[in-house]
Amino acid sequence: MRRKGRLDLRGVVLRLRLGAGPEEVITERDVPVDVSWAGLHSEGEPVDYDIICGVLSRFQGTSYRYIEDLASDILSSVLDEMPEGFWRISIRKPHPPSLLPMESASYTLEGGIDA
Repeated sequence: MRRKGRLDLRGVVLRLRLGAGPEEVITERDVPVDVSWAGLHSEGEPVDYDIICGVLSRFQGTSYRYIEDLASDILSSVLDEMPEGFWRISIRKPHPPSLLPMESASYTLEGGIDA
């Protein structure tokens, strides 16, 4: 029997360079990523989050100016690896430089096949 299921991976930490300013990319930082997958699931067939973590690990040590570009590349990569289902990728940038202090800025991108 096929059922609709959902898998959420919260707070997966990638270590990479992220920022538009030169002072932001001097060293790597921890960037929290949330990944959600929803789709049809058959009984006895696991949704293997190690595959998703393997895709995410490809981004360790990379460099991005914008969280939107990182989210887009991650979404493209998970869709290439697991094209079935609907994906949501959220990137948080802790303590970004800004006119006002803030805990984090985040961006969420969605795509795939809605089951």
